[in-house]
Amino acid sequence: MKPINISLVLSSGGARGLVHIGAIEALEEAGFRITAIAGTSMGALVGGMFACGSLNDYRKFMTGLTRLDVIRLMDLAVSKTGIIKGEKVFSEMKHFIGNVRIEDLPIPYAAVAADITNHQEVVFKEGDLITAIRASSAIPSVLMPVLKNGALLVDGGVVNPLPMEHVSLPEGNMLVAVNVNAPRIENTVSGKKVIVKDGPHENGPDSVIEKTRQLINKKWNSMTGNQKERTHVSGIFTIVNNSFELMQHKLTLNALERQTPDIILNIPVNIADTFDFHRAGELIALGYEEMKAELEKTEKLLSKSRLII
Repeated sequence: MKPINISLVLSSGGARGLVHIGAIEALEEAGFRITAIAGTSMGALVGGMFACGSLNDYRKFMTGLTRLDVIRLMDLAVSKTGIIKGEKVFSEMKHFIGNVRIEDLPIPYAAVAADITNHQEVVFKEGDLITAIRASSAIPSVLMPVLKNGALLVDGGVVNPLPMEHVSLPEGNMLVAVNVNAPRIENTVSGKKVIVKDGPHENGPDSVIEKTRQLINKKWNSMTGNQKERTHVSGIFTIVNNSFELMQHKLTLNALERQTPDIILNIPVNIADTFDFHRAGELIALGYEEMKAELEKTEKLLSKSRLII
């Protein structure tokens, strides 16, 4: 069968964006050929890794991370612009990407960031790939922003978490989107039991991730002059994270009202926490299985349509 060309759009979503890797594997296995890609935040990172041919190496790196490895990559800054510098993690990313320019990639690529100086969306379709990914991934108040041409650039999820209008869409291409900011669920996806971040999983009160979260909350509250002890729920890290998730969900709904992809995979926002990168293997597998299920469902709908015609 002749490969079906697709233009792929990958949403923002922190560690949930690891689902994108499995989704890409399922698409290629099913005979789809990705000829253009666009993404925001983690979607920009995974999309960039795919576009420059380093996705498999990046996958191996991520699935080898432990919870402690993730903590070590979080170089805490606790400054007025962010609590994580990002130097360590993007130094690792450069090992996979190198000094690649977007215009030299084999397929069209776009990454979205937000310019909070001039209050506008910034779309990278040329220039240094690692700079584009870093700007697109700079979660406000968490990762330090990128300064470019006098403007402060932060996570594109602020303005466009699912940038369907920015992907190259040649005539004949199908538009496929992966959204990992879908509404919360209890504990199932496609009828299967899964671990969600609000449920009983390894990020318990004594986990390294949770202790780090508490440390961040405590340091930030101290820096802002609030010495009163706060709980996990009221901590600044949790408030910023949950507010960002809500905003991304609402913006995604608006985007889907304007444009409907041919295929869309929706993954609940509480399937993983923003920094659950130590769960890479599980999240990649979930993306693979869910995309396979979505493709099977789409094929059945198409078969029914052919019978009716």
